[in-house]
Formats: sequence, structure tokens, C-alpha cells
Amino acid sequence: MSKLIMPTSLILRSLALIATLLIGACATPPKPPINSESETWQLQGKIGLWYNNKQESATIDWSQCNTERGRIRLSGPLGSGGIELSADQAGATLIQNGETTHADSIEELASRAEWPLPVDALRYWVRGRPTPTEKLDGRVNTNGQLEELAQIGWQITYQYRTPFHQLPNRITANSANTKLTLIVSEWLDLPKLCSE
Repeated sequence: MSKLIMPTSLILRSLALIATLLIGACATPPKPPINSESETWQLQGKIGLWYNNKQESATIDWSQCNTERGRIRLSGPLGSGGIELSADQAGATLIQNGETTHADSIEELASRAEWPLPVDALRYWVRGRPTPTEKLDGRVNTNGQLEELAQIGWQITYQYRTPFHQLPNRITANSANTKLTLIVSEWLDLPKLCSE
């Protein structure tokens, strides 16, 4: 009776394949995406703003710790022309060109920085949710995702990566003289700001 002898290289490749399969089976399953209802989140991406005859664009890093504390960092190409807006129970702060300005409203400071945005409402809109204190007209798709929203003079449309994502990856908002486009590259549930 003859013995079947396998080449050493084939045995090693087979062992490597088995080890890979075992490691994959033991790996931690991917974490589900954060809930759109959560008040603690972080988004990173790109933002474009057109108003009157001006056009602005930046990378955006928005950390929201709770309903009162958050930070929005906007950076231009290669980090130039950056601004940081933050708010907490004590008020709002703008850091721009090495200068710090304080005010009661983060929206007032956003306008001073030439980013006239409805920041308080945008905190809800970016998560595919209407502002709860304002009248709304909206359309939800069969997957429960908000696709269109009209609030406080703005028309907002949403796109999602998959039918199962609760959080949008592209938001377009238009008012009488302003257009905003936000493309989210990543959603995180543990904002860096909140651990500082």
C-alpha cells in the first residue's frame, strides 16, 4: 500500500489558511452604527457653503457631547484658514486667526466667521432628524429614513450609505440665499472633545 506524501509548501499553505479562518471566526463583530437619537456623537467630513456671491469649503470635525456642549472645527486646505466654534452652558466661543471671541449664541459667532449657519437646528438635521421645537414638513422612506425636510425656511435632502443606516452620509440644505452641502466620511460615538 503506497503512502500519499504532500509537499511541505502545500502543508504550510493549508495550515496558514486554517489559521486565518479560525482567527476570522474569533474576531469581534463590527460595532453597529450609532443611533440617530444619541446626543453624544462626532462627525468628520467635508462641508461646502454658498451664500450671496461667496463660496466656502472646509473639512469639518464636529464633536457633540450633549445638548449643551459641542465643538465644530472647520479647516481649509492643508489646515489653512481654520476656525473653531464651541458652546457650553456658559455661552459660545469662536477661535479664528489666533483671536478668541465670546457671545451668547454659537450662531452669532458662526455669522461673524462668515459661516452663517443655523447651528442649533443643524445639530438635529445632520443626524436625519427634524428640530423638535419647530414646525416641519418632511418625507420618510419605507426604511424609516428621513429623505426630505422643510424647517425654518430651509429645504433639506438626505442620502444614506445603505437602506439600513440611520445616519445620513450626504446632506444638502437650501434657504433663500444660502446652500449647504455636507458629506460625512465618518460617524463616531465617542467624541474626542468629551474626554478632554
